[in-house]
Amino acid sequence: MRHILLAGLGGMGRVHLANYAYLSQKAVVVAVVGKTEADRDFALDKGLDFYTDMADAIASHEEIDTIDITTPSWLHYDNVMQALALGRDVICEKPLALSSAQADAMYKEARGRGLRLIPALVCRYTKEFALLKKTVQKGEYGRLIEIRFTRLSEKPAWSEGSWLLDKSKSGLVPFDLMIHDIDMMVSLLGTSVRLEKVLKGGQNHYHAAYRDEEGCLALIESGWLDAAIPFEAVWKAVFEHAVMVNDGNRVVIYPEGREPVQLPVVYPVVVSTGINVPPTGWYYEELNNIIDELDGRKEAASSSQEVVHALRLAEDTAG
Repeated sequence: MRHILLAGLGGMGRVHLANYAYLSQKAVVVAVVGKTEADRDFALDKGLDFYTDMADAIASHEEIDTIDITTPSWLHYDNVMQALALGRDVICEKPLALSSAQADAMYKEARGRGLRLIPALVCRYTKEFALLKKTVQKGEYGRLIEIRFTRLSEKPAWSEGSWLLDKSKSGLVPFDLMIHDIDMMVSLLGTSVRLEKVLKGGQNHYHAAYRDEEGCLALIESGWLDAAIPFEAVWKAVFEHAVMVNDGNRVVIYPEGREPVQLPVVYPVVVSTGINVPPTGWYYEELNNIIDELDGRKEAASSSQEVVHALRLAEDTAG
């Protein structure tokens, strides 16, 4: 049983808390760290001890073995380093850091202390991506030739103080939104993938092309748009002998010379998010698998080399 300290009670902190409620056989949140009276009231309403500092929480709850950091992005580096110094394993929301150098230092600190650091890169844990990765690995339809990712959202003016729109605090689209697709791309293609060209770059809307050493082309469109559009996260993979499509509702393979095949995507637990993402099983799958990784029941979904490389590609894309 993991005893969790949840650090951060913004949108993602509350998403994590809601999903831990379905993981009571594996993990329990025993205390939270926040900063406002609203945070305190929310925590007390949930029956959780409230603190404004991680060290104070640990001093009062020595049973805590894991700190889940869901604070704003620019605080991740300092928060992770403090959590590691307190001798606890760490889960950290994306982006792990706002630079590849920071992420590398965080992993070195964790290794030096014999602790685990796992970034909460939710797309790696989705059922849809698992089907794609398995298809790539099996090679049934030949080599992956091209992969296209699209991730679009309404401009996130809802963040407290609009910190998401401040480059120094969020890294903007390449680090906050696009990082999901960059990470999936690296998971599929490995650390040989490089930025080929930014086809369109700007503060809030990017089109970029990447290529790996085998010649596979990856195209990513990601943006916060000045329109009240529904959240969209889709992809299309072109193999030598098939096309595989995730249209946001279903995953279908269109094999060469054969009828299309719809693949089953079933989430056993679906939880409301309270953010600009519809109710989903993504975060349950993410936290369920991360707890298993921490306890040695599953191999890590991502390596430090992959995470650092993805952040380096985000840096290259941002320019």
